Amino acid sequence: MKFFIHKRVLLLILSSFFACLTLASQAQEKPRFYEPTDTIVILGAVPQEIPVLTDALENPEKKSLWGIPYWQGKLHGKPVVIAITGIGKTFTGMTTTLFIKEFKPRMVLMTGTGARINQQLRTGDVIVATHTYEHDYGSLTANDMVYRPMNGPDDGKEVTNEFKPSAAMLALAKKAMDTYEPQTVTANDSTYKNSVRYGVVASSDLFGVPQVRIDLLRNHFKTDIMEMESAPLGHVCEALGVPYLIVRAGSNVAQEAPNDDYLRLGPIAAREAAKFSLHLVKFL
Repeated sequence: MKFFIHKRVLLLILSSFFACLTLASQAQEKPRFYEPTDTIVILGAVPQEIPVLTDALENPEKKSLWGIPYWQGKLHGKPVVIAITGIGKTFTGMTTTLFIKEFKPRMVLMTGTGARINQQLRTGDVIVATHTYEHDYGSLTANDMVYRPMNGPDDGKEVTNEFKPSAAMLALAKKAMDTYEPQTVTANDSTYKNSVRYGVVASSDLFGVPQVRIDLLRNHFKTDIMEMESAPLGHVCEALGVPYLIVRAGSNVAQEAPNDDYLRLGPIAAREAAKFSLHLVKFL
């Protein structure tokens, strides 16, 4: 027996099928190990990275969790908790885990700044991380950095040093990027409209690095921004099965002694990352 399908009917079936695929890819994933609340946890590393967000809170309340101050309220009508992790991998891992355990969020969003590895990035340009890496995990030899997998608490199971938000979360970020109005930034004796795009972030407990490490980050990981918190946050969220996104804006050019440049450019980058993060919350 032969079956014949009218061409228009076939097109309708295929259109419905691909529409379902698109909706599935853009539907928010759920945490793996708990039933989530409606809360979004938003984390910055240092105080200058969150005022744009805390100032925008509806009915804000300042509280404390195990000595860590945080702000609770709503952004765009959505319940959020905003806190500072502290600088570096240990503080980030500790704070992220603590706030996940306490609030059972449906997702975690990190906002902040980082040194520019990609030479095309300008101060205030914003990156939504598709990949993060810990670039200080492995063996430091006289000639090179030798990377290896990580061993986790699950009977020492190996974990690849590469952390990636899900396609569903990145699709929501894309909606935000497509509707975001570029901001006017003045930095380094120039005024321009900033950009927002996907990119790669590499993290370590190193604030300044020599040119040999900058070259490695540029060539080995294809890094756009280097900082100290994003990969640990991604590592924790993936290990605990929690959806997440990471937003970083470029501050100073990566260098051995970034102090003065960071102090000058960090506040500019912090504001731009937070402004996009505030817009992003609408789509989460």
